[in-house]
Amino acid sequence: MVTGLPHPDRSRVVLVGASGFAHLPALPAVTANVAALQEVFASEAVWGLPAAHCTVLHDPSGPREVSQAIKHAAREATDALIFYYAGHGLIDPGTGELYLALHGSHADEVYDSAVPYQWIRRPFEASRAARRVVVLDCCYSGRMLGAMSEGLGLAEIDGTYLLAAAAENALALAPPGEFYTAFTGKLVTLLHHGVPGAGESLSLNEIYERVRSSLCAAERPEPQCRDRNALGTVPFVRNPAYQPPTAAATEPPEATMRRFVSDMAHELRTPVTALSAVSEVLEERAGRLDPTLQPAVQLVVGETRRLNDVVDKMMDLARLDSGTVQLATRQVDVAQELAACLAAHNWTALVTLDVPGPMPAELDPRCLGIILASVIDNALRHGAAPVRLSGTSRPRELFIEVADSGSGIPEEALPYVFDRFFKAGSRRPRSEGSGLGLSLARATARLMGGDIRATNRAEGGAEFTVRLPRYAKGNNPRP
Repeated sequence: MVTGLPHPDRSRVVLVGASGFAHLPALPAVTANVAALQEVFASEAVWGLPAAHCTVLHDPSGPREVSQAIKHAAREATDALIFYYAGHGLIDPGTGELYLALHGSHADEVYDSAVPYQWIRRPFEASRAARRVVVLDCCYSGRMLGAMSEGLGLAEIDGTYLLAAAAENALALAPPGEFYTAFTGKLVTLLHHGVPGAGESLSLNEIYERVRSSLCAAERPEPQCRDRNALGTVPFVRNPAYQPPTAAATEPPEATMRRFVSDMAHELRTPVTALSAVSEVLEERAGRLDPTLQPAVQLVVGETRRLNDVVDKMMDLARLDSGTVQLATRQVDVAQELAACLAAHNWTALVTLDVPGPMPAELDPRCLGIILASVIDNALRHGAAPVRLSGTSRPRELFIEVADSGSGIPEEALPYVFDRFFKAGSRRPRSEGSGLGLSLARATARLMGGDIRATNRAEGGAEFTVRLPRYAKGNNPRP
């Protein structure tokens, strides 16, 4: 029997969402379902599944695309193998078997236009995965629990957990006007928020019972489950609401702010992901819209991107606060990294780069990029041209300076510029930025063993100095 949480590196997830159909009613909430589950599985507070291990199929072109994704995941998974489908469930009139509808599926001709449940069952049975979980949010999904299976059904294979949104002859529910379908909405809410007062992790049985109770209380279809070999009792995901029993009754202000950032980031990520997808479609089709709508479309696209950037920063801060971020150091030339950062953000014409020569170091280039992007963006937003980016190195440390030619930082604001949500330029009617960039930059620098200092230059303008160790802790300098 498996124990402990599933290992993200040895697990694979396939998420399939069918929302648009040629012969069946559309299910727009399915798009949000898939985006939310993708985000919640990736969250360090819940599981921390790498993006490369989660295959997402939005309105797949045909049954074979789904089948190939499942087979690939089943071959690679050695710990957890999870398949999720949201859409229409169809029953073959001739055999009574369950099919999962795709865009071209027809209720009277399901056998060659939809995905047979058997195509999911077989690769799951052959997989080396220690835990196999199938979640179906569709009508008649309870049929997968074994009543209609041929021979040895997936429900009888050890280490299997089946979760269905409805009974074998019942309809699932996608309430009009709601962001998610009924079943997945409760599931996502539970995974995001966790269970106050429960343990450090949640099992599949705990998740099922709470989702079932919530749906029944709302007089919505009752989900079904089938657990084989007590997989449902094993820890499945972390409980974001868990509080250690030794925690103090009251939190200091800094801890409260960290909790706020983490909670808000996870709350906002799912709707922002959905908004981003919609705004991308609007931007692609802007040329075909009424010209009078162009300003509104540009506003929606721009503000959605800005909101997405804020949430990304909040998520990064939450990961840093949780202590789960691991450095991936390697040998780099910092001078080249500085030039690459300017090019990647189209800042080459706006920022003068002044580096005397190569600056070899051993550090995490992704973390360095986060620091540079935040500090340079701050100088361009709140300072004035010209902005100068320079770098120097010593035997064990390197220094990166970003200086602008603006009016500088008010003296009374200098002690607070790295505080979260603080904006020294808030005197403007609508100050740009989120007030999180510099806080994220300093937290990342400190994770790398360095720090950032802000000062005002005598000749005018603000200067931010990033200090970082040239070599990973415990390593000797290279010649």
